[in-house]
Amino acid sequence: MQQGLFAIVGSAGIGEVSEAYCTQGSSPIAVVMPENEAEVSALLDYAQGMGVPCVVAGSGTHLEFLTPPAGEWWLLSTRRLSRLIDYAPQDLVLTVGAGMTLSTVQEVLRPHNQYLPWNPPLPEQATIGGIVASNRAGSWRYRYGTPRDRLLALRAVRGDGVAFKSGAKVVKSVAGYDMHRLLCGSWGTLAVITEITLKVQPQPQAFGAVGWHVAWERLEPTLAHLMRMTLEPDAISVLVMHTPRDPRLTPLASDELGQPYLLLEFSGHMETVAWQIQHLREQGYPAAPVEAPTLEALRDWWAPRHHALMLQILMRPSEVADTMRAWAHLPGVTLYAHAGSGVLYVAVAPSGLSEAVVHQCRALNHKYRVLRGAEWLRAQTDGALPTLQLSDGELRLMRGIKQALDPKGVLPTLA
Repeated sequence: MQQGLFAIVGSAGIGEVSEAYCTQGSSPIAVVMPENEAEVSALLDYAQGMGVPCVVAGSGTHLEFLTPPAGEWWLLSTRRLSRLIDYAPQDLVLTVGAGMTLSTVQEVLRPHNQYLPWNPPLPEQATIGGIVASNRAGSWRYRYGTPRDRLLALRAVRGDGVAFKSGAKVVKSVAGYDMHRLLCGSWGTLAVITEITLKVQPQPQAFGAVGWHVAWERLEPTLAHLMRMTLEPDAISVLVMHTPRDPRLTPLASDELGQPYLLLEFSGHMETVAWQIQHLREQGYPAAPVEAPTLEALRDWWAPRHHALMLQILMRPSEVADTMRAWAHLPGVTLYAHAGSGVLYVAVAPSGLSEAVVHQCRALNHKYRVLRGAEWLRAQTDGALPTLQLSDGELRLMRGIKQALDPKGVLPTLA
């Protein structure tokens, strides 16, 4: 099997079976890195004929979420699909290969005073294809939405090796179903994304962030008030972080009373950013500046690989405060909520893996996914807790789409 895969991509396309490309205790028999769409098609067609499934990844920053196929499997890395295909600064439209990293894209855009308003962890490693496939944008989704909202078009290859295109650079040129948006959040289970066209954003003149500690009983009304105010924050976040390992994160740690830390980020014209921060202070909030290195450390600290267990829990913004409080007392647990978007991340250190954590997981009544530590959680619950919590109707719909696009099961399944 390996020799057949290697023959398609050549010696330059043979990758290392590194820890980043292993998931839930399982390792691929080979890592291959195609250079173009034709090689992707040939690889998948060959794999379908051999009956050996594959997992798709960029740099593997969030690969742990995917349950590996039973038996042997191989990994298709998109890292060599990293060409700049087209860029029209006057139209704010960019087309790149799926393997280009977010930091490289920002470097391409910076000379034209443009950027992508996404801030997921590890931008030097996270690929555009991986970000779109997982539909993760970071805390800035509160103002700018998710990758799905910026996706104009893409090219991809189905599990049977057939390539297709969906969308167009001009939205009104598109008719029919938005297949490209269906692939957002599919985690490489429906098709392999090879090329992506995005709408980019003018670069703001200034960025600013402020934060303060708030009592638990005041957290929910404070969040509600902030969302009603005449402000345009990029992000409204809440943190419960007791003893951060990175000293840059010390300003964000919970105080001696265990109170959460409220963090707001802004961008725009310098005067607009300054006015919004001043307006917060006039409303009585003790908004203290948060420096850029602290924000960067926070962003990267939330990569799943840094934790023994990580959950992503989805809820209404009004439920964030109570849900966080239910977890906050557990030792070894750190919480980070994109409160304005209703997304809570629960990170557990190795020392915090306990029956109390399992009990909290059992008690969840929200949709969630296990981004890391699924193997441990399954062992503690005899497989009773799914790694992706969805309704029966949602599961039936997902499986129907999967059957239509990948009937032979060459690509992995989400649930």
